[in-house]
Amino acid sequence: MNRPLKTFTGSPFYPNRFKGRKQNSIGETVLEPEMTPDLAEVCGIHAGDGYMRKRKWGSTEIDIRGGVDEKEYYNNHVVPLFERVFNIKICSRFSSRRDTYGFVIYNAKVAKLMHSLGFPYGKKTLTVGVPKQILVSRNLDIIYWFVRGAFDTDGCLDFNKKGGSRYTLFKRTREYYPRITINLVSKNLFDGLRLLFDKTGFFYFTSLTQPKNFYWNPQHVLCLSGVSNLEKWIQNIGFKNSTKFSRYLIWKEHGFCPRKTTYKQRKQILNKELDPNSLYKDL
Repeated sequence: MNRPLKTFTGSPFYPNRFKGRKQNSIGETVLEPEMTPDLAEVCGIHAGDGYMRKRKWGSTEIDIRGGVDEKEYYNNHVVPLFERVFNIKICSRFSSRRDTYGFVIYNAKVAKLMHSLGFPYGKKTLTVGVPKQILVSRNLDIIYWFVRGAFDTDGCLDFNKKGGSRYTLFKRTREYYPRITINLVSKNLFDGLRLLFDKTGFFYFTSLTQPKNFYWNPQHVLCLSGVSNLEKWIQNIGFKNSTKFSRYLIWKEHGFCPRKTTYKQRKQILNKELDPNSLYKDL
């Protein structure tokens, strides 16, 4: 079995500054780290791709993993971000067993910090939320960077066609209309993101999707659609995940982005090695 390479820890972990003191659930007084945009983005990434566990023998792990096609995003952005925030050295790698790419942090202090921000040990899918310090923040960078971390890991940028004779042939046959969406089973995270978007001026709508399978959980959908929303997103939040940003770059250059493309195909389109129109049947 392939085990993740152990993360080498530095000294000490991130917070040299603390906001104040608070009491945890068992009455212990703990230091509350000062929230920064970098730490907020770490929280967003952990909310989407992270998992924190505490072993029976007392050790703790933070597991951060995405899809295998997200290697560039992890190597170029996620790993340097976590190393900068926590002052540690991280070794990322593929996991053939899970078909993922990412890393594991073996550092009790880092885990304790993340736990103090509200992230649970064990399963978090149904319970994870936005840390309180981010919810109450008036710093737009803190809000935007948490949102970016959450959407870069769990969100989706795609483009839709429009049906009906009142639309041009181009709009009926090419995916041109932008939609930024995130589907969540955690009502806490969904409600928290809604509160954050209410502070930013983005126009969004929500829906609830009931699964066909009885054993699956309902999904809360948050969607920002339209060109103005996308351009505002790029200006204020952006995408650090190149697999998602590639869709925007194709749309910006060609006016549309085919839906069912691999990241490899999108890179070929951007490198002028593939015509996106060739992916459609003749009209």
